[in-house]
Amino acid sequence: MQLRALRYFSMVADSTSLREAAEKLFVTPTAVTRQIELLEHFYGASLIERGPRGVKLTREGELLAQAVKATLSELDAVKERISTSQSIVSGTVKISSAESLVTPFIAPVIDEFRALHPKVQFEIETGSALYVAENLISGKADVALTFYMPVNAELQVTNYCELKHKVLMSIDHPLSNKSYVTLKEVSEHPIAIPPSNYAVRQLMETASKREGFTFDIRFTTSSLDVQKRLTMMGLALIIQPQLNVNDVNDHEKLIALPLIDPMMGQVKVELCLPRQRSISLATRIFHEMIARRIESQNY
Repeated sequence: MQLRALRYFSMVADSTSLREAAEKLFVTPTAVTRQIELLEHFYGASLIERGPRGVKLTREGELLAQAVKATLSELDAVKERISTSQSIVSGTVKISSAESLVTPFIAPVIDEFRALHPKVQFEIETGSALYVAENLISGKADVALTFYMPVNAELQVTNYCELKHKVLMSIDHPLSNKSYVTLKEVSEHPIAIPPSNYAVRQLMETASKREGFTFDIRFTTSSLDVQKRLTMMGLALIIQPQLNVNDVNDHEKLIALPLIDPMMGQVKVELCLPRQRSISLATRIFHEMIARRIESQNY
């Protein structure tokens, strides 16, 4: 059995169709099908089911997928240890994160990291806390950073900090001349907000019920870039955590005012690693660097 067949199967397991897997692998769908057939012959069982909505794993396929992910991860780790023995830090660091934490935390650390280890590549996935946790548990991510990581025995929180929520608005917004903003004042203006599976929305909805008012939700989107664009156009307010140290807004047309609220005053940012899975040297170094940046916000 060839390693290629296992890698192709692993990609199929993470895809909705053979064509999608083939595109990610830069090969033809026929080449993918051939490798899957070799595996099915080797194990004497069907591994995938084809249907009108694409492919899905059989029960036997799911068992193999779990083993393959662990095996490939270990092989990649060995490859990087061999490279390390030759004084080269290489490989790929897979990161899963809340989108709003990429700019203040992940991007600066990657910039610093690549100056020291230019051979390392990075894959970054963004989403809700639940999505981030699932990526780390499944092996799709090596390290994770999000707000209020769901408790799970397979995850370990290594570092955390608490950031203050601020209200972002255009420079000519009616509230822009204030020194701080309350949630009640926010509720009197249109807002852009992420879907209900995001922590900031859950906090806002809980606070509004507690205080007896409703928000004027004009825009719902998980894209932070879209939220900021709407805010710069003066169409909405958004609530985002901002750094406690070196808080520099990345848009000249936005200002950030402190949000005064007992429930939403601060939000917890947590850095996580898999509890029982070995990580590569590149991941270990990256984790140590981002851990230092997170801890700097606690002083």
